Amino acid sequence: MAEFRTLEQAIHRAITLAATSGVALFAIATASMVFAVRTADSARELVRHMPVFVVPGAIGGVYTPGITEEQMRATARYLTNLATNFGGPRSFAERFDELETFAAPRFLPALRLARSGLQRDVEAQNQSRTFFARPDTESLRRIGADRYEYTVDGARTVYASGLPMNRNRCRIQLQLRWGSPSERNRAGIVLEDFNVVDEEVK
Repeated sequence: MAEFRTLEQAIHRAITLAATSGVALFAIATASMVFAVRTADSARELVRHMPVFVVPGAIGGVYTPGITEEQMRATARYLTNLATNFGGPRSFAERFDELETFAAPRFLPALRLARSGLQRDVEAQNQSRTFFARPDTESLRRIGADRYEYTVDGARTVYASGLPMNRNRCRIQLQLRWGSPSERNRAGIVLEDFNVVDEEVK
């Protein structure tokens, strides 16, 4: 009889231990699930509130390493705007200083010569200039290994002391190539030629 009671007590202890262990394991599993859910929510909340770095003039979209043709096109538009839109001598100087940072070494002397001639007119007549591109005429085509030609047509107006002097239809033509980013040219896109061909509006 005593042996039966001892066996019964042992079985009771085993059942109690198993039940306690089951409850503990269930509590741990529940706590782990709650922690995982809260961690996922926190991660999603962190991503939603992460700072976004915006690059002026950049093209929206998902970026991959390297330079795309769309980035080349965006740079061509930017350089066209630098050279054809300015308001007076100071604005002219600032914009052409920046334009020169994109110029290839072999093109830089020609650009500076053209700048010097244009600067005389700008300063003598207090000139401002505007260019309105026609987006439907824009073209970017590959002309060699990592080299592109960009063209766009539009209307260019020259002002002297705020008064319009002349208005011309014109074509802007740039030659660009992929280069290496540097301290002066962080985009790594190099300007090899820049031409403006005017056709006077009658």
